[in-house]
Amino acid sequence: MKRLRMRKNYKISRILLLILFLVFFFAFSLVKVYSDKVSPKVIEIANMRIKRFTESFLSNNIGYDILNDEVIDNILVINKNNDGEILYVDYNLDQAYKTLEVITTELNNLLVDLENGVIKNNTDNSIVGSDYGLILSLPMFISSDSVILANLGPKIYFKVHFVGSLLTNIKSQITDYGMNNALVELYATIKITEELVAPVTSSSQVIEYDVLIASKVINGRVPEFYGGMIVEESSLLSIPIE
Repeated sequence: MKRLRMRKNYKISRILLLILFLVFFFAFSLVKVYSDKVSPKVIEIANMRIKRFTESFLSNNIGYDILNDEVIDNILVINKNNDGEILYVDYNLDQAYKTLEVITTELNNLLVDLENGVIKNNTDNSIVGSDYGLILSLPMFISSDSVILANLGPKIYFKVHFVGSLLTNIKSQITDYGMNNALVELYATIKITEELVAPVTSSSQVIEYDVLIASKVINGRVPEFYGGMIVEESSLLSIPIE
């Protein structure tokens, strides 16, 4: 009798183990299939989020306050004809390089802070600073077409790295502004390569963004053959990201 009971208990244990194995197997298969299917979309959304964060970060931290008011007069050489029409724009290379050096140095310091988990003027709750650096977190079902499911599921964490070199140059844009006046705008064009690292995948993208660093209204006109706008760019300044 005791023997029969032992055999019965043994069979029940085997059945339970088989059921548990099948449950874990099917759960793992479903998670893997879902992960393979949605990973590209999650990566795409993650890249969009970090791009939006970077553009906002650049706008909030690089601008007028790091340069003096005479930056346009120091950098641009604007040539006009006798009728006050702007013929072409040139750069004072020494002043342009000094300005780029100020911008790249400040930006490099900010990127180092981000790598160390220090964020200034952050407006995105999904991106936080930590002891491990800059972290982006997204819910697993963020790629769902359902509004209800999009914010559900366990968090997927991405470590954000800034890699390669920080590339900057200066771009000037001159447009007609009222009668016999022109608006001169000076932009810093910034290129940064960002890498997103997750436990099972990684992705990188190049962020290119124009930050307005100075503007001024001057006396002059843009000739019609320019189409109402003159755009010039300086040479690039490259600094390795620390």
